[in-house]
Amino acid sequence: MGAKILFIICITFASALIPVAGYAQDLASATVLVIEGQVEIRRQPGNQASVQNIAFKVEDELRAGDTIITGKSGRLVLGLSDGSQAVIAPKTTVVIKDLSASPRALFNIVRGKTRIHIEKLGGQPNPYRVDTPTAVIAVRGTIFDVLVEEEETQVFLHEGEVRVTNPTAPDKAVFLLAGQMTRVPLQQAPNAPTAFKAGRNDAIFQIRLNDGKTRIAVGVSRPDFGRGGSLPNRGAKPDFGRGVPLTNGSEPNIDGVKKP
Repeated sequence: MGAKILFIICITFASALIPVAGYAQDLASATVLVIEGQVEIRRQPGNQASVQNIAFKVEDELRAGDTIITGKSGRLVLGLSDGSQAVIAPKTTVVIKDLSASPRALFNIVRGKTRIHIEKLGGQPNPYRVDTPTAVIAVRGTIFDVLVEEEETQVFLHEGEVRVTNPTAPDKAVFLLAGQMTRVPLQQAPNAPTAFKAGRNDAIFQIRLNDGKTRIAVGVSRPDFGRGGSLPNRGAKPDFGRGVPLTNGSEPNIDGVKKP
């Protein structure tokens, strides 16, 4: 049996799928799903030159141009109306891009660490783009981590496929399969893909709920660790820890142990 990836995110994906037609108009904003620790959101109101911190709470919608800044112990979970989600880890700065534009740019991750799950639409690809200072990451329904340092971006792919380039060398792309990662140095093409151990970054994206428990979800199996083999349970949606009962009546997976 192949190793399993543990995805440490605290919420359940929306069950409704949105038709592809008219989809861009529906994704004009992102919604705050979970707040933990010190988190700031900065916005430039109207035509004013100054940027201001805004008050926000769970279920508030954010706009294109909003900047999310997490402190040393801060985390934020964002959700899109198609069920796609992002976990923004401590000491991270993320700018929300214009989700109604085409091609759809999701985030500019300026620094820090973010885990992103792009939900497919009715089993079909759901293309997005994520930018960093050294990388452009094109995705079509996948789970991946982006770690941004001052002069390097690291991309770890858990499920699906992504295309990674450096904006200074857009014709030199690297394609990642599940279980592979790449490094993208400043003004250089991405490094060749290499394998990484399942669960490599899980602790970064841990979220503790009010009951003090850390909720985790078991993701897809990776029997080949990124060598292109089939994923036996691809498409299954893990429980992301709200405690929503599973269809078989069992409890969600907590700390890697499935409870009867």
